[in-house]
Amino acid sequence: MNPLSRTRALFCWLVLFCLGAAWIGRQEYVDQHERFFQSTSVAQRMLSQKTVQHEAVLATLAALSHPPSPERLFPSLQPAMPQLLALGRLPDGAWTGSAAEPPGLPGAVERARQLGRPVALPVDAAHYWLVAPSGWSLLLDARQLVPAADFPPGLANLALTVDQTPLRLLDKQPDETALGWKLALQKPLGAASQPFQMRSTRTLTPDAWPWKAWLAWGLASALLVAGAAAWQRSRAEARRQQEQVRLAAMARLSTLGEMAAGIAHELNQPLTAILAHTRAAERLLDDDEERPAVRHALLASAEQARRAADIISRMRALVQPSSPALREALDPDALVASLRFLREPELARQGIRLSWHNASPGARPLGDRVALEQILHNLVQNAADALAGTQGLRHISLEGGTQDADYLFSVSDTGPGIAADAMPRLFTPFYTTRAHGMGLGLALCETLAGSMDGRIAARNLSPAGACFTVSLPRAGGGS
Repeated sequence: MNPLSRTRALFCWLVLFCLGAAWIGRQEYVDQHERFFQSTSVAQRMLSQKTVQHEAVLATLAALSHPPSPERLFPSLQPAMPQLLALGRLPDGAWTGSAAEPPGLPGAVERARQLGRPVALPVDAAHYWLVAPSGWSLLLDARQLVPAADFPPGLANLALTVDQTPLRLLDKQPDETALGWKLALQKPLGAASQPFQMRSTRTLTPDAWPWKAWLAWGLASALLVAGAAAWQRSRAEARRQQEQVRLAAMARLSTLGEMAAGIAHELNQPLTAILAHTRAAERLLDDDEERPAVRHALLASAEQARRAADIISRMRALVQPSSPALREALDPDALVASLRFLREPELARQGIRLSWHNASPGARPLGDRVALEQILHNLVQNAADALAGTQGLRHISLEGGTQDADYLFSVSDTGPGIAADAMPRLFTPFYTTRAHGMGLGLALCETLAGSMDGRIAARNLSPAGACFTVSLPRAGGGS
């Protein structure tokens, strides 16, 4: 897994923050709704207690055997009931009271007697008469049922529908179209005689949103993403170092193999010549007296030369790269992704850009993954060495594509190119144009390519630069 880039880290943080912020917002909404429901229920109980109190007063008045006149009772009741505006009685069709007889009172008394309980006779949005079957009636002001200061502080808007028009008891948020979460709850009052609808509303405006919790979560999620990115970078760096150590070890072993193969090739010819000359001398000896001793010495020399040749041959067979035991269809994109993962940070520090283009996405080369990785690493390293010390655009381009039955990898650079006198000897062992080179890298690449039935070629680009092309059999490309 590649480490998180800044863009991906920012995207991950945004997703994590949005999910957490949504959860925090939902929890805050649930909490606010619960408090709103509780506060509304408390207000409904407070108003219901007042309406039940009205029924109790009427029941007490009806139970009096010699009740005083309403004019005398009203001053004594009014201080304990601020909502009481007038008191009256209609015992036998004759009204007596502290206010004028309301219209429709006889019909209200009759309806109360039929129901067996008091009934409400609205006057306007704020006032109503509460009429008992006994004829006693209370004129009440709904605005004075409960003082506004006694309602729970969590309420914003509270309305009571006595007549057809809602009566506002609380109006802390006059602008109900404000931006925010809308909360609303409607309940009837608990008295059967005054079942007025109470409606409570509140808008959770932005000033009530959980900004502090969101800010804290934003910082915490940023730290989480930053920690995850740092952990991934450390893991990627550790993997990169392990891969570089592995490739370096493989390169050393392969270089040793090429060196041993070159030494074996160089020594095998003189040893073979020694063997041939020794046998010729053996045949040309004519001196009978010295012939046995000379023959014995020559035979011993020949045996030692043969033995040395055998030893060198065995060493060459031991270290010479062999054909891969198994060739498989390789994914070019995966190969180059591994290469870029290992090399791009180092190349970026040198100011070199590495790019990849796959012109045939569905095609697959046949070969050994480790061998092909080593070839591409060597070619990229050579291109980076060629760009060292150059000015202007410093770019290494990797391209892949099909040509007939082959799959071609090309590694191009924007360096000075290959000298004309060096071009014929590029793949000769121990030939190098670098001060500290061994001249075995390209020879090794050619050997590895040949072991996969492939080939490697080099050419100069116009106006500058060099291009190395590795050609391998293509999976499904035919023979």
